[in-house]
Amino acid sequence: MSNVEAHLPALYTLLKGQLYSAAAALFFNGICLLLFSFAVFFLLKTKTRASQLFLTLAVIMVLFAITQAILDVAIAAAMSNLVENLLATGSTTQVLSLEQRWARMYIAREGLLAFNNAITDGVLLYRCAVIWASSPFVKVVVAIPSLLILSTFGKYLQMRPCRQVSTVLFLGLGIWGTFVSTSDTVAPYVMALVTNSVLLALSAGKIWRKGRQASVVLGPEARQRYTNTVEIICESSLLYLLNVVIYMIAEATQTSETPIVGLSWGSLAQVVNIVPMMIMVRVGIAKSLGEPEPTRVFYGGNARSDRFGMEDRMTVKGGAKYSKLQDPNSVMDD
Repeated sequence: MSNVEAHLPALYTLLKGQLYSAAAALFFNGICLLLFSFAVFFLLKTKTRASQLFLTLAVIMVLFAITQAILDVAIAAAMSNLVENLLATGSTTQVLSLEQRWARMYIAREGLLAFNNAITDGVLLYRCAVIWASSPFVKVVVAIPSLLILSTFGKYLQMRPCRQVSTVLFLGLGIWGTFVSTSDTVAPYVMALVTNSVLLALSAGKIWRKGRQASVVLGPEARQRYTNTVEIICESSLLYLLNVVIYMIAEATQTSETPIVGLSWGSLAQVVNIVPMMIMVRVGIAKSLGEPEPTRVFYGGNARSDRFGMEDRMTVKGGAKYSKLQDPNSVMDD
């Protein structure tokens, strides 16, 4: 048991990391559920096929969030049980059995995060494709992020869990576990960072350019609406990017003594689902706060339309109606 006692600091550090992850997962899962309830409220008010599609997507994503939160709690409980049994008995057979159970749950968590991240990136790619729909470069714009999404998904699937436990705990105790990994655990997050940065730049940049064009014809008020939409896109995307950057820095600097790694890891799977929920809620709020002017046609309130958004029909010189510029609030809902 002396060898076990020599590794007590490492054991408790691992356990604390899992507990921090579980706490962060539960906290952000509560935020995700709150946003989900608002998203359902706004989507149910819009009787279109597009809103029904996004409602189904919201349900799928909240199920991903709940499942991963449950797994984070179960992983923390399994690690606690593992450490307790190791300190109590030191039985190699029993400890390896508990480690394999913990590893299977960790593998499930990694797999869910990979699929969850791919779905969220797909939603953001759809939004980007809608924004660039009128451009002759739309195929190129869609192709590049699509390749990045597939690369990120592949990198996630290459990850192996238990790197810290296998190295610090089991190898340190002279026990060879079955889930030893030497794979790079930072690469998938680098790919995710690049993918989301590209999607953010393409989406926000295109809308900003449309806003400049709209201001020439419709005045500064039209540009302000596009500016507000850019803010919506940036605030949701930057939340995920910030989470990934914090996790990568903490992982790279090996600050395992602090709760940053555990907190950022536990929140990551929830933020992946919070981002699209925020977009749905912000679009719904923008619609509900919009003044019911006769110059606007709300797709959500028009039973003949399949779009969840609004279209400008603004009067320009000569009394003509101008409707060529798509309303930025409908970019998620075509």
